[in-house]
Amino acid sequence: MNHLESNAILFANDNPSFLMYVGILVKRLGYKVYLALDGMEAIRVAKERKPTIIVIDYMLPRIDGTSCLGLIRNDTELREIPIIMLGPEDNNLSKLDIEKMNIQGYLKKPLNVTDFYLAIQKCLRHSIKRRHIRAPLNITVSMNSRGVQKELFASNLSVEGIFLKTAEPYPVGTEMELVLTVDAEDPIELKGMVVSAHRIAAEVQPDTGMGIKFTDIPEDVRYRLYYVVMKELTRDISVGEAGETWLDEAMNID
Repeated sequence: MNHLESNAILFANDNPSFLMYVGILVKRLGYKVYLALDGMEAIRVAKERKPTIIVIDYMLPRIDGTSCLGLIRNDTELREIPIIMLGPEDNNLSKLDIEKMNIQGYLKKPLNVTDFYLAIQKCLRHSIKRRHIRAPLNITVSMNSRGVQKELFASNLSVEGIFLKTAEPYPVGTEMELVLTVDAEDPIELKGMVVSAHRIAAEVQPDTGMGIKFTDIPEDVRYRLYYVVMKELTRDISVGEAGETWLDEAMNID
């Protein structure tokens, strides 16, 4: 394989439990994931798979994160792959230090989900970048447009919009009213507009349906949606079997 694999992330860390949980998170974010337990294995997997992004822990066995970074940057096959470094909370690298390391981001543990997502978006070069984090979510949504009411299934949700599955998506620009039941509280009533429509076709493409952008979202509803997204992404994986905190769910809604 001599080309970068689309939307694939290689994560190198020496803790198997952390790798398991972060691997689940990466898949829920919509990316393929490869895992490595040390620096040498990370280089081997990177050469075999050519991931889109490599995330390296600062402290790795066999060769540490900075040495692994140096080997990757000196490899003609790998040197152009964006790299994110993951380090301990007390490792206060300056902006200049990060620039000298020639990395695209430096994140601290426990891994903040939103910061991780934004770092991924920064590294994507040829794919569609999304500002707001999304989560897979299977719920029924009531929609009303031009006096026609339907019940449709949703496949993912963000604070800005939702994707509804339908074989007959409405034209881009169609306005509608939506009612979402996302938690145990009262249903959320929102207005939205179709911003993308995917019809059935012979070639491989995104799910058939339509992307809806919410309009005029009250601030309290934005925070409620963000909370739902975070919970869906981190359910059953934010805390390890021994009580370790792997993921930071702190809100970063901007």
